[in-house]
Amino acid sequence: MRVLFDGKAPVAYGQIYVTSRELPDDMAGSFAGQANGLCGGGQPGTLFLMTGTHSGQVQFTVELHDVEPPVAAEEWEEVVEVSFEPRAAVADLVPWGDGSLAKLPLTSDGQDTSRLPVYRVRYCAMGMDEGHDPFGGHDPDELAEDDYTYMDQRPDRYLLCFWPEDATGGDPGDGVTRADAILRQTSGGAAYWHAWARALPPPPTLSEQVEAEMLKRVEQERRDEEYRKRDELRRWGGRPPSERLRRVRGNVYGIALLDRALVDGVAEADAVVQRQIAIWAARQAFTVAGIADLDWMTPAWTALDRGVPLPAEFADMSALRTRIVGEPAVTFSVVSLRPAGRGLTDPLRAFIDAPVDSVAMALPALLAAGESDPLQAALEALWAAVNTYAARRSEFLAEARRAFPIVDR
Repeated sequence: MRVLFDGKAPVAYGQIYVTSRELPDDMAGSFAGQANGLCGGGQPGTLFLMTGTHSGQVQFTVELHDVEPPVAAEEWEEVVEVSFEPRAAVADLVPWGDGSLAKLPLTSDGQDTSRLPVYRVRYCAMGMDEGHDPFGGHDPDELAEDDYTYMDQRPDRYLLCFWPEDATGGDPGDGVTRADAILRQTSGGAAYWHAWARALPPPPTLSEQVEAEMLKRVEQERRDEEYRKRDELRRWGGRPPSERLRRVRGNVYGIALLDRALVDGVAEADAVVQRQIAIWAARQAFTVAGIADLDWMTPAWTALDRGVPLPAEFADMSALRTRIVGEPAVTFSVVSLRPAGRGLTDPLRAFIDAPVDSVAMALPALLAAGESDPLQAALEALWAAVNTYAARRSEFLAEARRAFPIVDR
């Protein structure tokens, strides 16, 4: 026999725990289906221990035995037993709301811990009713106003014994736990907790637990799908996108929020029309920015018209801007706060209406028009042109519908 702990243990709310991984998260779940209400073993890897003392320091001893110990001495007024399945070779004695008070190694040095045995646990108590007295038998009239020593001199004591279940003397059951048992009952406090435990609804069966977990998983999947749909609606302006739109990549959500009808019309057009829209939108943006007639831009427009990739020198937007305006671009960080009650498109329109650097806004339209996916090319080029037109965007959108009647929804 080894003594794993012997000393004062702080308790609060009449509780202290043994845990081999996490603390018990449900008092009722620890005792449901048990006859005894003093030592709860219903949650794997934990023991939920009740004491007579509500708050204070009680004498507590923990022992580890190789085989079932002799019957508890007569001084122990309460004796109960449960089975305990540890999740680690070392458990902890843990007071309420605190960290580990003591480590409880349940295996010997060198013992194989890959498959831990099931333990039988005997919980013994004495003086529980006396411990329930807030002053622990002391006369409060005889205590000084600032004398709290009675908190450390509690009359109740506890003994917790562990031993391997297969060393009990009966059939070991190869890891199958036995029912808990009340071996001795004396105090009114113990009787109260035993009655409380027996009145709890039985714990769910294995099949019920499996079904509950499946239902929980199905509900989580439903919630995830609902969130995905709502997020998609938010990004696409409140209407589910077609499968073709759903597959498109790039910076296309701005134009979808601004003019979803136009987006749907472009998506239903064929690839040839989509490419025409992309090139047209890029030219419109460059025209508004006053840079459509630059001679050295001719190779870029020729490449777009022929459906071939843009020359490498037109792929760097910063370099292009520097070449056009003669100075490097300056990057600003913009933080936007949306007032309560305003929709998602309200700050979007306000942002577009703000004064812009038309050259900086127009340049992305060139790269967009060269995208390999014609739908992405059209939508990104339209969005770049919208930003270039800024407060005149309605003029541009109306012109797009006149230029391509097939997209006018």
